[in-house]
Amino acid sequence: MINKIFILLLLTISFSFGVNFNPNKLSKDDINLLKTIKLKGQEHGFSYSLMAIAIKESSLGKYIINVNSKDFGLYQAHIKSVISRQKLKDTSWNRNKLAMKLISDFDFATQNAIEELKFWQEQHKGNWRRVWASYNGGWKYNSKRARKYSNDIARIIRELKKINV
Repeated sequence: MINKIFILLLLTISFSFGVNFNPNKLSKDDINLLKTIKLKGQEHGFSYSLMAIAIKESSLGKYIINVNSKDFGLYQAHIKSVISRQKLKDTSWNRNKLAMKLISDFDFATQNAIEELKFWQEQHKGNWRRVWASYNGGWKYNSKRARKYSNDIARIIRELKKINV
């Protein structure tokens, strides 16, 4: 019972940071991480999307495990999507191994997020609002939750551009 309450509290804190993003509260480490993410995403044109997703999903790496939704890492990748993308069998061993890799390997987590964004960008012909909604809601990109997520990502990107990270 206490574990469930603790996890719920962490999820609430994580969710509220992404929703109430304030660029003035970024630490020096946060800014450095954002700059690193920006560099990794530049080649694909995903810099700001990746930065905003990292803010929204994990509060820039502060909350990298969501046991309830089975999302892991800086960008909160859904473990079943990662297993599929890696062309591995869905076993407990592979889920655990990839979850740990998403948590501990920045390059792997970032490349996975880039692949996810590429997939949705192709599906939605570059419609960023739908791409971001699908990053969160998959094929249910038109759901209320996914549309809200997309709006949050757009707002975070606007804030990031103001401070020119």
